[in-house]
Amino acid sequence: MLADPPAGAAWATRDFLEGGGEMGARMRAHDWSRSPLGQPETWPQSLRTLVRLMLDAKQAMFVAWGPALAFLYNDDYAPIFGAKHPQALGRPFAEVWSDIWDQIKPLVDSTLSGEAIWQQDLLIPMERNGFREDAYFTFSYTPVHDESGAIAGMFCAATETTDKVLAERRVSTERERLRELFHQAPGFMAMLLGPEHRFEMVNTSYYQLVGHRDILGKPVLEALPEMAGQGFKELLDTVYATGETFVGSNLPVMLQREPNSRPERRFVNFVYQPIRDVNGQIFGIFAEGSDVTDARRAEEALRASEARARGVLEGMTEGFMLLDRDFRVLQINREGLRIDGRPEGEIVGRSHWDVWPASVGTPVEEAYRRAMTERVPVTIEHCYDFGDRSVWLELRIFPVEDGGVAAFFRDVTSRREAAEALRASEARLKAVLENVPVGIIITEAPDGRVAMGNPQAERIFRHPILPTPGFDAYPQWRLHFPDGQPVPPRHYPVARALVEGRATGDEEYLYQRGDGTMAWMRLAAAPIRNAEGDTVAAVVAIVDIDQEKKAEEHQRLLINELNHRVKNTLATVQSIASQTLRNSGSIDEARAAMEERLFALSRAHDVLTRENWGSADLREIVGEAMAPYRHERESRLRMEGPAVRLPPRMALAIAMALQELATNAVKYGALSNATGEVSVRWTVSHRSGPCLHLVWSETGGPPVEVPSRRGFGTRLIERSLAHDLDGRAEIRFTREGVVCTVDAPLVAGASLDGAPGA
Repeated sequence: MLADPPAGAAWATRDFLEGGGEMGARMRAHDWSRSPLGQPETWPQSLRTLVRLMLDAKQAMFVAWGPALAFLYNDDYAPIFGAKHPQALGRPFAEVWSDIWDQIKPLVDSTLSGEAIWQQDLLIPMERNGFREDAYFTFSYTPVHDESGAIAGMFCAATETTDKVLAERRVSTERERLRELFHQAPGFMAMLLGPEHRFEMVNTSYYQLVGHRDILGKPVLEALPEMAGQGFKELLDTVYATGETFVGSNLPVMLQREPNSRPERRFVNFVYQPIRDVNGQIFGIFAEGSDVTDARRAEEALRASEARARGVLEGMTEGFMLLDRDFRVLQINREGLRIDGRPEGEIVGRSHWDVWPASVGTPVEEAYRRAMTERVPVTIEHCYDFGDRSVWLELRIFPVEDGGVAAFFRDVTSRREAAEALRASEARLKAVLENVPVGIIITEAPDGRVAMGNPQAERIFRHPILPTPGFDAYPQWRLHFPDGQPVPPRHYPVARALVEGRATGDEEYLYQRGDGTMAWMRLAAAPIRNAEGDTVAAVVAIVDIDQEKKAEEHQRLLINELNHRVKNTLATVQSIASQTLRNSGSIDEARAAMEERLFALSRAHDVLTRENWGSADLREIVGEAMAPYRHERESRLRMEGPAVRLPPRMALAIAMALQELATNAVKYGALSNATGEVSVRWTVSHRSGPCLHLVWSETGGPPVEVPSRRGFGTRLIERSLAHDLDGRAEIRFTREGVVCTVDAPLVAGASLDGAPGA
């Protein structure tokens, strides 16, 4: 702010400039010598009056005076100048506003010609702050007359409306944007005014819903007469009366969307929102919603499709199951439930691993997880445990779009069982062919090409059975008549079966085997026919009868051996009978002793018979000897020793000795009371060849006294046993019980590993 000049200075004649704020002070202090106006003291009264009015006004004003239109302005005009203030004071109009002079000069000229000018929100681009900017002004230009009545200048009252214009533009732009949003909104919108619900505003989506017809300004039932009786007018009345918002979902509405057409059924979601004024009074309803007909139809189509798909799934002969990313069962069809045996509620919604816990850690879990993570189809057969039954399922697991997996499965238990049965049958057939003691060769018609032969045929012929072009070229048919003459190929049994189509009987031939030796064979051939009865192959059965032939030569030797064994057995029986009768006090006693000893001999013979009289297991001999007493005294009989096989003579001798010891123990020894025990133990030593050491010992029986005479049993053991075993046998009568010790060399025919001796 400039300071006032001292009192009494030349400024005293400038009283019209007193006051006027900052610009008044600047005018008083300004050097007017360079201005076209000259000193203020020389200004005409008209100018002085106008300047005084301008300086006291609270609106932006300026005065342009004289031929040069020297510029004078007040405080409120200074901000309009911006950086040009205060240098613009007193300078010509065209100079201070040189940047806009071309635009406003016509207005100035009109004003100076006597025409007052009014402009509202005029755009004036100007440079007032060092850069060009758009500014808007509302102003008036008024011509000003001097004392002579001539136009000496112009007066301007101005208001910068830049902010107002820009604000109005923003509001207008926002309003237009909202209007566009209203019209372009994907959902339908309508503004209904008054109790008659007159359409005030409607957007494009609403027109698309109801059809492009003239509805603005009309009540709802006049604009949309087909709405009568559908309840929507009543809903509008209720919302208008109560002020409560209504929300409708998926409601059907019949609309005549095309002129002269039948109403069309649509489905809509909408909201009726009451609109209130500043006093809270309802004056209209805003309707907003969306046409969901397509979605509803798509949903219905989807449901129909799902129903069809479910119908297909339910009608399938395969089980079907759908699982989500967490292996929860989302769906299972009727066949799947039948296979599982449980109701749907116990399966759907639960994890596969909870429903079928036995599958955890099995290949089926790996298959499901691989299909889930690698997104590849996987096929597997797995046996599911359903509690009371096990079922083999063939599963085809494949990924689905939502990230889960689906599985088709079917019960293949019968197929597996049939396959197993077939494999078992084939295995049995193969086992039969491989183990049957008959050689089998199959040849094809018509030339007799060999198709296969079993191992027994190769063992009989002692050379491989290989496919060949015909029987006359194959080495296995090197047959000879009994006199040694070769058999012609056309006379071979297989050739006759193929050519004549009939089976041959058992025929005996000499055959030159692969090792060059001659052997007796028995051959029989039979044709194999197809469904039409044609001969397509032949099967030949070969039996090696070479041993039979040789057996005939040995038959007499075998009979002699049998006679020898019978005589030996009869001699043993005779000795038993003689000794028993000699040492028995009565016939009954003799009969009982005789039966026991013969039974013991019989049991020993049974053991040897089972082993074809080759050798007998010592443990079995001991077991058979103790068998009559084991039932009642099982826990009191002990036997322990290694596996030893004995020749028939040793086996019979030990069996008879054990029988005598057991009988004596029952009558007088450890088995005659309830507490005694019998132990039979044996070992094999190798000091000077293998030698059997067997000990019978009794404990826990009545006190034992040495008998006054040696009975048959004692003599049988000590003499006959030692003789038959080529060893030593001793019986000691200790006070604790009888002890029998046997030492005998293991001669030819005995073995230590349980296998029959040589």
